[in-house]
Amino acid sequence: MNANVKTLTLGQPAVYLWSALFVAANVLFPQLCHLVPWGGKALLPIMLFTLVAAVRFGVGCALLTAVASPLVSTLLFGMPSGMMLGAVLAKSAVIALVFGLWKETHRAFTLPAIVLLVLFCQAFCFLTEGGLMFGWETSWADLLISWPGMLLQVLAGWLVVRYWK
Repeated sequence: MNANVKTLTLGQPAVYLWSALFVAANVLFPQLCHLVPWGGKALLPIMLFTLVAAVRFGVGCALLTAVASPLVSTLLFGMPSGMMLGAVLAKSAVIALVFGLWKETHRAFTLPAIVLLVLFCQAFCFLTEGGLMFGWETSWADLLISWPGMLLQVLAGWLVVRYWK
């Protein structure tokens, strides 16, 4: 699976248009997920379109999406709030950087690469949250709850690579 698509860089008008669309998706999709019990924690919805932005357009578009999505969501809906806002911003930025830098250095995503990148992001966030923010017990519980979201991220990344040419 190869993502031979153009990487967008800051300063190009298209990066701002695509980022705005991904932010809107990252703000609206979680609202749907929160209709299901534990939908937000289990599906990791606010990070999904950040991953899609990184896979499709690279680190610039993904970082804009990663930073703006939680901030806009907090302003409009009050979620994420408090300490969770910082955690969501950090997790989103990690996904944007890891997937965006992979795209810019390797240009190709395979299904095993996507799985490994998702696992790397989750492990990194688990270690930083457990050690710096919430404690190991909370981070472990979040990791166990979020496996459907990790699968959704892998599926979305693979579908974008496979079908969005």
